[in-house]
Amino acid sequence: MLVTGNRNKRREAERIVGRRLATAAIDLPEIQSGDLIEVLRFKAEAAWQRLGRPVVVEETGLELACMNGFPGPLVRWMLEAVGDEGIARVAMRAGDPAVVARCALMLKGRDREVVAEGATAGRLVLPPRGEGGFGWDPVFEPDGLERTYAELGDQLKDRLGHRGRAWRAFLRALDGDGREEV
Repeated sequence: MLVTGNRNKRREAERIVGRRLATAAIDLPEIQSGDLIEVLRFKAEAAWQRLGRPVVVEETGLELACMNGFPGPLVRWMLEAVGDEGIARVAMRAGDPAVVARCALMLKGRDREVVAEGATAGRLVLPPRGEGGFGWDPVFEPDGLERTYAELGDQLKDRLGHRGRAWRAFLRALDGDGREEV
């Protein structure tokens, strides 16, 4: 069961895995840490305790080179405070738009834990471009492309993006066949 209240994340995950996923939209406590895996493990344990069944949780981060990887998994709060344009402005004013988008997934069950990660390097751009995606997608341009996530379309974003990479690694980690209930 995928635990997320973010329908955009759920939709992307379902496109990537190619099927509808059972979900639970519950509020989970989120520790304030710059360590993506620490935040992920905390959320997975909280979801497991609350639901009492195997769960899959996701944590995403945006690491700005100009800020030594900050905000990382704290990007949600930065997005709420200044928006995607504000994050891009910070990087531009600091003189280094390089960024890495990261996604980590964790299956937490009674006797099994599986963790997988995906990352995509890129740069932040202004002005925002594109109509697709969500979050920082209009200002994130993957390395080697001249289009933002929001301009790529679902299929290409899922192939090149941090979330797509994480889900594919996660499914491979589940014994390589994806049989486990997600």
